[in-house]
Amino acid sequence: MAHPPDVYSDNTLQEWLDAVLHSSKGIKLDFKSINAVGPSLDILLAKSSKTPINRPVWLNADIMAGPNVYHDLGVNATRFLKLIQDRFPNITISPGWVTLYLPSVISNRTYSREMVERMYNLVKDLPQRITFPARAVLTRSAWENFYWLLRQSDRYSLTLWQGSSDPLKLDDLLFIRDSSRPEEIYYDIYDPLLSEFKQIALNPNRKKLFYSGGRLQMYFHPEDDDGISVKWFDAEGNVSTIQNLLASNSGMLTLQVEVQSKGSLTPMVSIAKSSAAYPLEDLVKLITGSNNPWGIFLQPTDHVALNETLHVLKRLNDQNLLYLPVWIGMDVSYESFSTPGYIHGEDFIGSINAIFSAVTIAPGWPKERLDMGYTELMVQDMLQLCKGVMQEVSFQLQAVALGKTWLNTLDLMKASPMYTLTVEHTNEQATFMDGYHGLMAIRDCMERGVYYKLPPDYRHSFPTIYST
Repeated sequence: MAHPPDVYSDNTLQEWLDAVLHSSKGIKLDFKSINAVGPSLDILLAKSSKTPINRPVWLNADIMAGPNVYHDLGVNATRFLKLIQDRFPNITISPGWVTLYLPSVISNRTYSREMVERMYNLVKDLPQRITFPARAVLTRSAWENFYWLLRQSDRYSLTLWQGSSDPLKLDDLLFIRDSSRPEEIYYDIYDPLLSEFKQIALNPNRKKLFYSGGRLQMYFHPEDDDGISVKWFDAEGNVSTIQNLLASNSGMLTLQVEVQSKGSLTPMVSIAKSSAAYPLEDLVKLITGSNNPWGIFLQPTDHVALNETLHVLKRLNDQNLLYLPVWIGMDVSYESFSTPGYIHGEDFIGSINAIFSAVTIAPGWPKERLDMGYTELMVQDMLQLCKGVMQEVSFQLQAVALGKTWLNTLDLMKASPMYTLTVEHTNEQATFMDGYHGLMAIRDCMERGVYYKLPPDYRHSFPTIYST
């Protein structure tokens, strides 16, 4: 047994196992050749028949080409996975990519969507826990893809590893930790960086570096993961009013965004109960500067406003100023709910993916199409529109319309672990009791994966009525 750069050793697997089983350590076997897998599993099986292996066992191999590698140089994926299933399945599988990190003067590729999806398709039907080894220096730039991968199963995790000369940054590790659950990430990192990372990561008072496309539960940590605990607010009054709100509360702040004139493409936020409008970029900077946890729900008025909003978000993200949840929501026109005056659903998603994709996509149906509630065809067409989307998606539902037909909307949640529902009911739409049946229909069916966008008086009434 040896580990590169060493390739020869007089230490046999049998001897190594004997030593490890007399320690408190787990077992990880890193296979560099498919020819070593079968005999090693036979030794493990024989050993387990005599001595209980009462500790974690990880079996690792790089099974496909990864960043900056253009040939399949790894262990044969099909044979590796089959040998494990046939001979010693009660382990954690660690299937990785062969990678190369190039000097900083050369452009490095990262883990592409194709690489991550190909890996997922290889392992998605396996019953074991799976930890994907990812080269840490290349992981943050591909976080949207890894975030998607982790959401596909609660059995999945990442193991971040560092090459001996990789220039890994502390902020990259903090970003990944803050944008995932603690149990989802393992760290195979060298000191002194690892020790520094542990010290800072465990500081409860530090500002979190959150992925803007991440799920709200991972940011706000509501009690029991219940979306009803996430509060929603509208931007009202003036900047001073908003500053007071930011200092005294936390939650999601809804911002209506428009481009007010053709001469200037600066996206502006319209403030309720005021004739004033403020530049979106300035307002987002104000929000990100708050000491309390806030997210933003941006609602552009049209396609132009959408594109300009996304350009602002990209610019802020490039400046490392966008460490909070960001939602982009619009009512869209598509197939059975095609409606003049609304952005086409494919244009909505296409702009997001083309300009700045690290957001939660929040599509809704045109209100003119909700007379019969959420019909099966409307729900299925919305699912078709969102098929293949890598981001979190939260479908925007109106409580009054849910009171007419709601059962079909359960299919939205079943379609993907990345999908949630947001039920909205406002004073402008109807009285609280007009939306009561729709709110209760969803609440009685599910508590997790549903948010309730309600004004303060409705929000206070809803839990009270529900609890009785």
